[in-house]
Amino acid sequence: MILRRVREHVTHHNWFAVSIDLAIVVIGVFLGTQANNWNQARLDRRQAREYRAMLRNDLTTNLNNLENRKRYYRWVRDEALGALTALKRPSSELNDQFLIEAYQASQIIPWGYKRNTYDQILSTGAVGKLGSARLGDEVANYYQGADITGANIAAVPPYREIIRRVMPYAVQQRVRSRCGEKIGQDANGAPIIVLPGGCTLGLDPATLHVAVREVHDWPQLALDLNRLLVDVDQKLLSVDTIMERAVITRNELEQADR
Repeated sequence: MILRRVREHVTHHNWFAVSIDLAIVVIGVFLGTQANNWNQARLDRRQAREYRAMLRNDLTTNLNNLENRKRYYRWVRDEALGALTALKRPSSELNDQFLIEAYQASQIIPWGYKRNTYDQILSTGAVGKLGSARLGDEVANYYQGADITGANIAAVPPYREIIRRVMPYAVQQRVRSRCGEKIGQDANGAPIIVLPGGCTLGLDPATLHVAVREVHDWPQLALDLNRLLVDVDQKLLSVDTIMERAVITRNELEQADR
């Protein structure tokens, strides 16, 4: 319609009318572009809010995971300290508690944390839509720090391999069956580790005596336990650090929605 009118006005040399028609076209294109831009901006803001909410949920899940992990490694450290203290005594004075502590000191919990929302954001190139550049950096720094924490958690000192070679297999089976940790659920259905306590092995005296002596007298076991304790302390420090980062990041995400 507009093009036909323009042709008619050109034919009649009505240049003023041609100018008006062209102005109408330009204004129409401009308004249409602006409307699309406004709509896209609205969609981007809504998507950013959704991403921020999803990230906050992931961070809350990760904080619960880290709290469980922190409690777990504190337990491992206590068991290791108990075994290290026992090694200073003659093997004849020790009982099955020493075997339990020596074995539990070797326990690990594989690293894992929730990052599917962040991976989705990366894959769609939406980091810049989360909010300010500072917020994007805060989120990125958290996940980079979580990867570093994962590397620290994944490190396994030699003690684990040593104790599982030295301790008789039947004794290890008894520790796992009677004193193993259990996986439960919290009020929200998230997994939680139920740590053992107050268990006994019920070994006959002869088997107990042989197992205690073999473990107690293994060369330099105290040095390996000492190294293990340093590693556990480093794991706990890493967990504390990334938990602090998670809280800061979650607060920044909440602030962006205010």
